[in-house]
Amino acid sequence: MPSVSVWVSGFFSVSLLLAGGLASAQSPADDYTPVTEAMLVDPPPGDWPMWRRTYSHWGYSPLDQIDSSNVGSLRLAWAWTMGEGKQETTPLVHDGIMFLVQACDFVEALDVRDGSRLWQYRRTKVDHAASMACANRNGALYEDKLIIGTHDAYLVALNVRTGEVEWEQQVGDWTVGHHYSGGPQVIKGLVVAGMSGCYQLNTRCWVSAHDVETGAEVWRTYTIPGPGEFGYDTWGGIPDDERRGGSAWNAPSYDPELNLIYIGVGVPIPWGSVQRGTGDGDVLYTNSTLALNADTGEIVWYFQHIPNDEWDLDHPFARMIVETVVAPRADAVQWMNTSVTPGEPRKIVTGIPGKTGIVWALDAATGDFLWARPTNFQNVVVDIDAESRRVLLNPALKLRKVGEPVFVCPSLTGGINWQATAYHPGTNALYAPTNNTCNEVTLNEFTLRPGAHHGSARVALAETPDSDGQIGQFTAVDLSTGETLWVHRQRAGFGGSVLTTGGGLVFVTDDARRFRAFDARTGDIRWEQILNSSAGGYPVSYMHDGVQYIAIAAGGGVNFRGLTPEIQQPGRGNMLFVFRLP
Repeated sequence: MPSVSVWVSGFFSVSLLLAGGLASAQSPADDYTPVTEAMLVDPPPGDWPMWRRTYSHWGYSPLDQIDSSNVGSLRLAWAWTMGEGKQETTPLVHDGIMFLVQACDFVEALDVRDGSRLWQYRRTKVDHAASMACANRNGALYEDKLIIGTHDAYLVALNVRTGEVEWEQQVGDWTVGHHYSGGPQVIKGLVVAGMSGCYQLNTRCWVSAHDVETGAEVWRTYTIPGPGEFGYDTWGGIPDDERRGGSAWNAPSYDPELNLIYIGVGVPIPWGSVQRGTGDGDVLYTNSTLALNADTGEIVWYFQHIPNDEWDLDHPFARMIVETVVAPRADAVQWMNTSVTPGEPRKIVTGIPGKTGIVWALDAATGDFLWARPTNFQNVVVDIDAESRRVLLNPALKLRKVGEPVFVCPSLTGGINWQATAYHPGTNALYAPTNNTCNEVTLNEFTLRPGAHHGSARVALAETPDSDGQIGQFTAVDLSTGETLWVHRQRAGFGGSVLTTGGGLVFVTDDARRFRAFDARTGDIRWEQILNSSAGGYPVSYMHDGVQYIAIAAGGGVNFRGLTPEIQQPGRGNMLFVFRLP
């Protein structure tokens, strides 16, 4: 196929396909093969079929064409202007088609070679009770369907070749705030998704599983216990209709061998226990990891990372599943289970599941606590009792009455927020984009308003004690020992997610619009590109016709402008960038 390269602004080249090229090429939809259960368990190396590519949530691509020796030559291959709104998308790739699930349920299918659009789907937007309802982080591919969770609390299956609706199923009630923001996973022929938006006029949230062919509900597990269930008493004596929160607002991970689904749960609503009337109870299962039987939804085990949360320190983020020797070092790990035999191989659930920025290691089969350590500065967790699996919090931070400020670290934007960490099997390391932030939290008089998640307190961002002004922190943590392998600190916050690759690279974006490739072993910066905006999307890598690509969706994302006002960003600019070697 004839082509010509054109150099633009001296830093990238675009390959233009001439007559007889893509314009007349066969559509990739014609050769699309169904995504099978086996493909989801072990995806083809060049595919990215789900949120973090695999059920284990590693965010890792085995592709190695782009490596530390040649990544400096990475150039723009093509770009695509995306829709408006909260941009937090994950490009999904299979058989030459890229699926972009964007804000407010706008979906586009693109040709991976040049971004030519194959079809689009746009759901009618409703006047939602929840202000945060229009974010979409991912869809799920299965057979010939793309399944999305919508801002109006539906699950919708689209035909991957045409974008036509195959089925739709109402799951929640958008008029009281219910919505999906984290997308679903397809697990053993079931569409599994956690509901968000159980804020004010409605009650507890849930995780549900639905038949992939029809959308019919198969099981439902509530994230807040009902009468007669374990944990019900942890909410004190308040009425059932005042037990609010527990949003499960990110996609779950899954272990086929253990047949367990791992999903994180968010905060109780309202924030303060004095507002909730729950006293000193743990308010289960908020801020917990839940391990669910994939067939029934039964809770097999749980671990609560922040009991009785009062500061919006959400814990619904990615749970990774990693097999590793567990040998935490006392000089590297702040909390550890001393009864664990050092050097014992285990399958663990790990990552940074919540805003505190703490790395956790739990036994994947039992939920037993193994070790934990902070990355960014935090003053919330003071100890962990391994035997009782109980996390002990700083009593000085309790919000005892309305109008009394408390200084809490990190801030409600996190150490880390919904942006994802990643794992590299070649280094056995977790790569964590966290931030050193604090805030002063003051409870308001609580007012019952539909969808008003953040109406129960006011916050003022602040720097950490004895701050050196360096907000962003990118840390590589050995998942066997808990040691820091390397750390990169900078003024700009890290608001983007991480991609690791078989080429020994770690990609991440920051608040200063920089998209970088770090050497996975040394932390050296090997490549950098300034984008049009900060990147709220999840970076992915895929291969087509023997060429490896790196894709990142820019526009929006977590930011720290209140602490770094000199770092300017446009409040717009949703754009997909796709890079390759020349």
